[in-house]
Amino acid sequence: MTKLVDQLLLEKFLKGECSAQEEQMVRLFLKQPESEILLSKILSSNQAKDWALFEAEDVPHIKQQYWNNSINQRITDKQEEQELKAKKRFNFKYAAIWTTLVITTLSVYLIMHFSKPDQQVLAFIEHSNPNGQRSKIILSDSSVVYLGAGSRLKYPETFSAAKREISLYGEAFFEVTKNPKKPFIIHTGKVSTQVLGTSFKIEAFNNKALMVEVATGKVRVNRIKGNRTESLAILTPGQRVVYFRGKANTGGVDIADVTGFKSSQLAFHNSTLLEICETLERWYNVKIIFKKRQKSMERMTLTMDATVSINKLLNVLSAAGKFQYNIKNNEITIR
Repeated sequence: MTKLVDQLLLEKFLKGECSAQEEQMVRLFLKQPESEILLSKILSSNQAKDWALFEAEDVPHIKQQYWNNSINQRITDKQEEQELKAKKRFNFKYAAIWTTLVITTLSVYLIMHFSKPDQQVLAFIEHSNPNGQRSKIILSDSSVVYLGAGSRLKYPETFSAAKREISLYGEAFFEVTKNPKKPFIIHTGKVSTQVLGTSFKIEAFNNKALMVEVATGKVRVNRIKGNRTESLAILTPGQRVVYFRGKANTGGVDIADVTGFKSSQLAFHNSTLLEICETLERWYNVKIIFKKRQKSMERMTLTMDATVSINKLLNVLSAAGKFQYNIKNNEITIR
């Protein structure tokens, strides 16, 4: 049976790709003296790049201890066999050195050929909200995401061993479960927002300014430029950063306005009527048309309750903005 084990099958075993029958065959082979020649050939051919990887690797592979134990057992069996044949050919000092080198080298080989924790295959879920729909999503680490209308969230079914990464298009409020050992990272195009445990809001739509507002904790916002990461801002509660066309501006924000997103409170500060209506189009799935462009550029500061009907909300907005409107089906005309 052991003669059927060649270099290709042994490499397949080291990559974790063997069937149950093949795995049993290789395990028996590894207990035979002749396996050392084949194992040494594989290890020596990868030695240079293995050591480079080992020096750069911060997190041991999740199966490394298992393989250490396995090779230890193999070496123990080999030593016992040699002792039974007597004629000790080397002292225990050199046996210990040889054992350590083999264990280390094989561990490095396995780290390279098995997926790293950050690179393990993950099952992703994509949740999309059409205009007029909002949702609450609970992630595998118990973090909660309040996803806005016309927005999309992509996240793994279960987070990796080293960090928690998701992707967002649109707007959402996050309540991130604290875990100092696993940073939580939200990717929005070429910008990433990193936290350890906090609550904050992100707004990231195409051709619009990206905005991050913090309610609790600390948030780091970075811009990805090729292989480099550039810090845009480090935010604390009551702070915000607005990033548009390569420029980032920080400022203050009312924490109540940030957290109000969870309960459908829409806060606008010195926003144009056009910007306000673009938000209402998403939240209510309507089309809003301005008869006069000048009216759409007027600025307003107000907070509105988006749990009421669009008619009631427009009554409040028209009184504050001093305009008239009419509704036909899902189309609203502002005069």
